[in-house]
Amino acid sequence: MSTDTNASTRSTRSTRSPGSARAAPVLPHRLTLELAAHSLAIAHGDTLPASVSRIARHSLLDWFAVACAAWQEPPVQILLADIRDEGATPRATLLDGSRASAVQAALVNGTASHVLDFDDAHLQSRVHPSVPLWPAILAQAEAGRHGGAAALAAFAAGVELQSRVASLMGEDHYRLGWHNTATLGTLGATTAVAALLGLDTERTAHALGIACTQAGGLRALFGTMGKPLHAGHAAAIGLRAARLAARGFTAVTDILEREQGFAALYAGQWDADRVWQDAATPRVHGIVYKYHASCYGTQAPIDACLQLRQAHAFQPGDIEMVDVAIEPQYLDVCCIANPCTPSEAKFSIAHMAALALSGRSTVAAGSFADARDDPAISALRARIRVQGDAAMPRANARATVTLTDGCTHVSHCDASRPETDLDRQEARIASKARALLAPVLGEARAEALIATALACEGLDDVAACFAPLRR
Repeated sequence: MSTDTNASTRSTRSTRSPGSARAAPVLPHRLTLELAAHSLAIAHGDTLPASVSRIARHSLLDWFAVACAAWQEPPVQILLADIRDEGATPRATLLDGSRASAVQAALVNGTASHVLDFDDAHLQSRVHPSVPLWPAILAQAEAGRHGGAAALAAFAAGVELQSRVASLMGEDHYRLGWHNTATLGTLGATTAVAALLGLDTERTAHALGIACTQAGGLRALFGTMGKPLHAGHAAAIGLRAARLAARGFTAVTDILEREQGFAALYAGQWDADRVWQDAATPRVHGIVYKYHASCYGTQAPIDACLQLRQAHAFQPGDIEMVDVAIEPQYLDVCCIANPCTPSEAKFSIAHMAALALSGRSTVAAGSFADARDDPAISALRARIRVQGDAAMPRANARATVTLTDGCTHVSHCDASRPETDLDRQEARIASKARALLAPVLGEARAEALIATALACEGLDDVAACFAPLRR
């Protein structure tokens, strides 16, 4: 992005009352086109930076692992039954090795990858980046016989666009009740597929207009089957929007900044100054990964509790009370006090903390299936108080355990910082992938998938990634 382009977006802060859709436009002219051009430049550059390519491969492997592990879950099987009744020309591979249309594959594979809530995250944008992007990218790449390098570059472009639009919208978009992975992820998927298709800036802007008029997803559905469906729909809508634009379907090229456009309708305030902060640093570098199968807001509380248990070797029966302090905004995201379903358990800090303090797995399905019926976990969960602390940074937590003998132990965890040691990150993701993939694929096929995903940059046809899934 040139200096002149960046300068054109300065001093464009605006605030309006929520619901005031007729507010006069104040966002910079050509913002949609400039963001599209900036994001496409990442994909169409001569060489993707080595660190960006490597992080993208980590996300691809992580995506495969969490999606395959969820394949037998009810939301996926219900969608599968529906698309099989619908029928279509097979163009893309589903994660059971069968085939469907590209849009159907994006929908089902995308939903599967968010069912366990174990996928990667981008805290700056509040988007789970892989679940709307990889299903759309792989469906189009397979249909168009694109290579691995092109797919990785498309991923980087999609992360860039959705993350910088998130910067424009600020925290207000999420606060109003939108699920960023659903709304902004739709735009990221559109951009990623546009990059694969070789669309120019104007055609990509039209694609974003097509996508924006369909984007949606409410946080009110967190803890239900509706949340993973958000990811599937984002992937499917983005894929179709880019493909329609490639065929000449038109919309508008200023959907982000126009009066009654995306920013005006989906946020109460916005600030274009934030869009170009660190414009030279690819937003892929902000991706973090989960090692507990639950909402990202639970990750820091879990790790704080694990640190206490490991350091002090107490037993659940020794615990009098536990106080967990978190960023207040998480109180209405992942603070279900008495979860009754596996999905609700993944959005319960108290439940996840009880698992950690009891030495129970924070990955195994049984830890969530017993959310209502396990008396030991239920009893400990009742002794855990979760409170908001306005001074607590994002994705941080403080756990204070008071024991029956009066001793008090405190631990603080910061889960907001991306890993800088990419060798260590790759090892952790590969270990996570083995744990998730081996039970469903067997050890040999799991290792083949891990190796293929991590080496996908050299693939002439990214469809080879699906080979280990076929029996």
